[in-house]
Formats: sequence, C-alpha cells, structure tokens
Amino acid sequence: MLSGRTIGHISAWIVSLVLLFFTGSVGVYNGVTEWGEGRTLWQHSVTAAVFLYGVFGLVSAYGLLRRRRWSLATTLAWSTAVTYAPGVAVMADGDKDATLGAAFAASAATALIALGILWTANVMTRKDQSTGANA
Repeated sequence: MLSGRTIGHISAWIVSLVLLFFTGSVGVYNGVTEWGEGRTLWQHSVTAAVFLYGVFGLVSAYGLLRRRRWSLATTLAWSTAVTYAPGVAVMADGDKDATLGAAFAASAATALIALGILWTANVMTRKDQSTGANA
C-alpha cells in the first residue's frame, strides 16, 4: 500500500490526515453556527474562510486518505483559507491592543503547518518512480 515510503512519510501522512479531518470538521461546524455573529465585512470574511477551510479540509482528508493527486489542489485551497483566517481574525475581532505583528504571527504559524501538510500531500500522492503506480 505505501511501498517506498519511509516511516517519516507515513507519520506525516497520518498527522496530516488527522489535522485535515479535525480542522475540516470544526471549520464546517463553526462556519455554519457563527455566520450570524459577525458585525463587519472582515468578521464575515473570517467566518467564510473558516467554512471554506472546513469544506476543503474534509475533501482533502478524503483525497489524501485515498492518495489521489487532486488532493494537492484541495489542500492548497485549504492552506489558503486556514492561513487567512487567524491573521484577519486578530485584526477583525481583536480589541484596540491588537497589532499587525500579532496578525502576521498568527497567520505565519498556521502557514508553517499548512506547508508541512502540502508537502505531505505532494509526497504521498505523486507517482511512485519504481512502479509507476499512484502512491
């Protein structure tokens, strides 16, 4: 099933699946239940991003579990939404002490995790060089 993959690849795959499924589930739930709570356009954009990373997270988890190459594209969409939401939320929902640096830090931390999941999706869905099979 995962021939040619190291234990590190398999571990990253499992962690990525868990994170995609978790953020997907929470994102869909929060996106639906929190829509009416936003007062500004920025707050609504955060809620929309949360819903989008929920949907793309679940779709990506399914695709990555099945090791489908298209899951790389949905993981990129998930990465964009999951990176956008925390930084904008700091500024849209924060108090007067919220700083641009805090917003960048929130998005940067999330982007690092997203890059790891993107790497995993790329490695685990590319064609295996030895067999030509989709791995």
